[in-house]
Amino acid sequence: MLYVATRILRGVIFLARDIDRTYNATVQPQRDAHLTELVFLDHGPIALRSIAVVIAAAACGVAGTLLVRLHQTLAAQLGARVALNPLQTLIATGSTMRTLWPGWVAALCFGAAVLRLRHGATEPPPGRTAVEKQTLGQLRAGLRREYRIVRVAFVVVLLFAAVDAARTIASLIAESTDKEIATTMPATIAEALGYVVAALVLAAWAHAFGTEVRRLGAL
Repeated sequence: MLYVATRILRGVIFLARDIDRTYNATVQPQRDAHLTELVFLDHGPIALRSIAVVIAAAACGVAGTLLVRLHQTLAAQLGARVALNPLQTLIATGSTMRTLWPGWVAALCFGAAVLRLRHGATEPPPGRTAVEKQTLGQLRAGLRREYRIVRVAFVVVLLFAAVDAARTIASLIAESTDKEIATTMPATIAEALGYVVAALVLAAWAHAFGTEVRRLGAL
């Protein structure tokens, strides 16, 4: 568990460096959205922001390790013909073709959104009031709200990808002593890569959308 958490912590060094750069930099009106802004860490004392990153990374590492242990426990019960509910059965069987596709499908959807944003005009945010009846302030407020939703979605996908990456690392460690885990490793790696790619593509979309919202004067 400590090993997995350490591997995850090494990956957040770049985010900590970006926090430091954002903290020391002079804020410009037309600046691009930093990674820290995308994960709501662009304000507040740098010490607290760094602690938040470390806690999140450690929690993802622990969660990934616990998922592997839960898989081993439920797989043993399944082998002993213990009755399991559908969710427990899904966890017991591990990664398969049925579970590795969501991340890749999400990545494709986010990629289409990136292309649409870069090659088309920014559409007014949806609302109860018709677009032509909204004031400039209402349009900008709608864009800010939409940007906030995109950032929340990015944080959720990022955490999901981090947990699945930690689960993959823990599985690689456990496969030498667990043949059941060894048989599911290709699907486990493919599943984790799907969520990582989805998080990266969504980050590109959020960054591009933030830049466009800022260009339009909404931020």
